[in-house]
Amino acid sequence: MPPHAYQTQARLDRARSLLLRGWPPARVARETGFADQSHLTRRFKRLVGVTPGRYAEESKNVQYAGAR
Repeated sequence: MPPHAYQTQARLDRARSLLLRGWPPARVARETGFADQSHLTRRFKRLVGVTPGRYAEESKNVQYAGAR
């Protein structure tokens, strides 16, 4: 894997972790080194298949369903 791809993957892994902790996407973008929320959203959707907001929401729903 090229170094830039590795770096992007690591940043997106960190973004997923922060989203699961309830951080808002704009803050996650700043914390993980993306230029802005739009840049994070484009990269995130390309890799994960959904936007950061949808990822966070779906993760909450899965956690809630598992708590029943």
